[in-house]
Amino acid sequence: MATLARIGEQGFIDLVARLARPARPRPVLGIGDDAAVLALPPRAQMLLTTDLLTEGIHFRSAYTPGLLLGRKALAVNLSDIAAMGGAPHSCVVAIGFPRATPLERARAVARGLGAQARRHRVAIVGGDTCAARSLFVNVCLLGLVEPGRAVRRDGARPGDSLYVTGRLGASAAGLAMLRRRRRPRGAPRSAVTRAVRAHLDPVPRVTAGRALGVTGLATAMIDLSDGLSQDLRRLCDASRAGALLEEAAIPVSPLALSLLGAAGARRAALEGGEDYELLFASRPGHQPLIDHLARRIRLPMTRIGQVLPRRQGIRILTRDGRYRDLPPRGFEHFPR
Repeated sequence: MATLARIGEQGFIDLVARLARPARPRPVLGIGDDAAVLALPPRAQMLLTTDLLTEGIHFRSAYTPGLLLGRKALAVNLSDIAAMGGAPHSCVVAIGFPRATPLERARAVARGLGAQARRHRVAIVGGDTCAARSLFVNVCLLGLVEPGRAVRRDGARPGDSLYVTGRLGASAAGLAMLRRRRRPRGAPRSAVTRAVRAHLDPVPRVTAGRALGVTGLATAMIDLSDGLSQDLRRLCDASRAGALLEEAAIPVSPLALSLLGAAGARRAALEGGEDYELLFASRPGHQPLIDHLARRIRLPMTRIGQVLPRRQGIRILTRDGRYRDLPPRGFEHFPR
């Protein structure tokens, strides 16, 4: 079996350069020199984000195809730019491969990165590769936004409504299926396939985030990478506000319902993470405009609660009509 050593570091870099074309916007100078040279539009502010995916923490090679790993590595960064209301522009990629990595797996990762970059008109302009004890992929993505129009986490005010795009819980259901390695009794095989795909190949809400930013409909926004309850806490802390969620309004993925049952699906929607949907606040009275936008881009945007004064904390109105504190449960790299 051929390994990455067959083409070497420069061969892999050349492969990424080929697969990322045609890239728009085109850099003045891209892959092949000590640094990239970019031409940026006038009167634009830069957004810069980075995310790292590591073997054993974010994924396992045993069930993560290289193509989808490459796509996801860029997708999670695209989601951050979307949450700021920006437009993705260009990126650099750093990858560490074990020395015995099969050549075809390395090529698949490169194909995934290139496909995602082309889909979102992102130029891959450089990066680094190295030998590593376990596989990791790190992307640093540059985005652009109009001056003063970046949607931050700290803009929510008491009285604002809280919305979420799409439906929640499918990624957590997919991860549960991967860990369980067998289909729940009575669950359709297609549901398992689609849930696993939702976990391995998330769709960043770039169009929605950009539209919410350009129109000014979002006063604060965050992408749901670590779970609704966890990321809601981050938005509220930044805005120095509290919140009330309505459990019955949270849009739970039908895939999660069919695979995890009602109680498990609701928990996945609140705590599961890696849905990469957008949670945002909007001023009172904007519901008709948000509904119109949702229809235009064909993506559900559901009102799930309200921003409260900070002293009222973060609570949830349960399906049985009780008000309870909502602890921030979700993924945490360094739990206490």
